[in-house]
Amino acid sequence: MAAKTTFPALLDTLQQALLSAAEASQKLDAPIPPNDGISLLDVKNELFLSYLQNLVFLIILKMRNRRSGSEDEDEELDNSVVKKLVELQVYLEKGVRPLESRLKYQIDKVLRAADDAKRAEENANVKTNGKVIHDDEDSEEDSDAESTNGVTLKGLEIDDLQYRPNPTSFVRPTAGADDHSRSKSEDGVYKPPRIQATAMPTTTGPREKQDKKPSKSATLDEFVSTELSAAPFAEPSIGSTIVSGGRRSKSEKEKNDERERREYEERNYVRLPKESKKDKAKKGRKDAGYGGEEWRGLGEGIDRIERLTTKKAGSRSVVEKSRKRPATDGPKSNGEQGQHMQKKLKTLDGVRRDRGRR
Repeated sequence: MAAKTTFPALLDTLQQALLSAAEASQKLDAPIPPNDGISLLDVKNELFLSYLQNLVFLIILKMRNRRSGSEDEDEELDNSVVKKLVELQVYLEKGVRPLESRLKYQIDKVLRAADDAKRAEENANVKTNGKVIHDDEDSEEDSDAESTNGVTLKGLEIDDLQYRPNPTSFVRPTAGADDHSRSKSEDGVYKPPRIQATAMPTTTGPREKQDKKPSKSATLDEFVSTELSAAPFAEPSIGSTIVSGGRRSKSEKEKNDERERREYEERNYVRLPKESKKDKAKKGRKDAGYGGEEWRGLGEGIDRIERLTTKKAGSRSVVEKSRKRPATDGPKSNGEQGQHMQKKLKTLDGVRRDRGRR
């Protein structure tokens, strides 16, 4: 734990601070406040001085009340001093500090300019007295003469213009530079930027990402909702949920869709249109097929093997081509049997193509 500050120690600290402030003020030759100074700093000094005065006055009141033993006599005076201290602290925290942070750049610029002027004056005095001092910093400043817009700047000019904006950043590139850059990119090959790499756009959209996600098991959801739940539920009539000729039963999602459809029709007194062939085809592709979800992987594997093993459309072996019957049966026939055979072959080819696409 930190040691408690006593009144004698606090008085000694205040006395030393006042003595140091008095000595510093006596050494100043310039008038207070200066003629061309920053008014914010003057206000800050005045606020700090007033805060110290009120703080010392509050300490004196506390000491006098402690000696006399009567604290009720100067209670109003103590409250007024405390309110004044709070007011000054609010001025410092909410008023001076934000403004000082905004003017920090300008204040640093003025202080740097004053230091540079003082340093230049000292260097001039040294040169006039006939003394030459070689420092590493002076040699670097002399050697690092900057040139802006074709004009060479010496050391003092560089210091004066250190905080100025760079005018070259506002100049647009010339036509020659544009032609040079265009001639480089005329080959048509994409070149990524050197500053920051840019990723090429991909063709995967939200639909492809959704297809890649593993589908949720409706069988497992239905089992959890019916078998593991203690809530009562209504069972449908026997045979009302059997579809596809007894191959499978309606899922919970299909039951909910039918219930919503029926409720909407009863509420609005309208008949919704039936599903189109396109919608049925989409549902057929998404359907689990024979055996439900448990046999879905097996069916997909069989379809993949069939797609890989089936021949391409229109390609027939040499034996099949040799067995192709001609259009004429003989010299006295009209060729009806050959035409029937050609139609039959076309029908078989169409069936094979459909199986390969599936």
